[in-house]
Amino acid sequence: MALPLTKLRLYLSLIPLLRKREEGITFKEVGEHLGISAQAAQRDIPEALMVCGVPPYLPHDYISCFTEGDRITVLFADHFKRPAKLTLSEVAAVLLALRGLRPARGAPWAGAVAGLIRKLESALGTRDVKDLTRRIGAWRAPGSFGKRLELVQQAMEEQRAVEIEYYTQRRRTLSTRVVRPFGLVEHGGAVYLVGRDSVRNKELSFRVDRIRDLRLTDETFKKPRSFSAQRYKRPEFYRPGPGDLTVKVRFAPEAARRVRELSPSAELSDKPKGGVERAVRTDSLRWVVDWALQYGDQAEVVGPAKAKDEARKVLDEWLAFYRQHPK
Repeated sequence: MALPLTKLRLYLSLIPLLRKREEGITFKEVGEHLGISAQAAQRDIPEALMVCGVPPYLPHDYISCFTEGDRITVLFADHFKRPAKLTLSEVAAVLLALRGLRPARGAPWAGAVAGLIRKLESALGTRDVKDLTRRIGAWRAPGSFGKRLELVQQAMEEQRAVEIEYYTQRRRTLSTRVVRPFGLVEHGGAVYLVGRDSVRNKELSFRVDRIRDLRLTDETFKKPRSFSAQRYKRPEFYRPGPGDLTVKVRFAPEAARRVRELSPSAELSDKPKGGVERAVRTDSLRWVVDWALQYGDQAEVVGPAKAKDEARKVLDEWLAFYRQHPK
């Protein structure tokens, strides 16, 4: 079975939950946790988890899944039960990364982060923790990721709107907007603020690490009863709009395997000699072109005409730049 990498990561996020449920868990509960149907969970998850293991990949090194009716039970190889062995410098590095998340009390993974911090601080010892705290205070710096999460959580609790300076990667633009924060959602390792946007006057999601600046305002609001963070817990986070285009990008056989691993299977179609074509729904032609160009001459934008024109425009810009800077 060839699952997209995004789906595999989603399914692997179940492992902490499954380890706590030695008696097993129903596919309905799994589906509710992941935001997918029970049927999809029963179809994909057992096979996906059973190909996960550790070197040297002998039979006893893999995760074992057992299904009985509508319930799945997971047994882990001994390797998964052993605590990780880290050097002191690795412990310090992980602790620094986690400290940046510490203020996010309302984040979905806040409890796990707090527990890991306590374990790592215990491993380092009081003296080393104090020295580390004294030397590096980046997680407390104004505008840091953790500080932004802390302010978002405060705004949610007090039901106050926030003004953000936000970088939109698809359009490569920086904009200022007022957002009424309804909730925080974790997806694919990133944290998103979900709320009503003043610019587009609709409910949107904003990656917190792309918020350059954030401040609380005096505007108050009431969160809609209809809001549910569960709607955003799905394999594909981006929601196409009615004005989006479908751009087709064709890949040579050399790039096909990577594209298949990183792309939703519904967007892919096989081409002769091992190639593959992806149909991408987007509101930003520039974003699709930039994404395709990372594959170099192994990718070709084949349509529509607007997308091909955008690709020529970008390539002309690059060519002009290198002519002016030949070295």
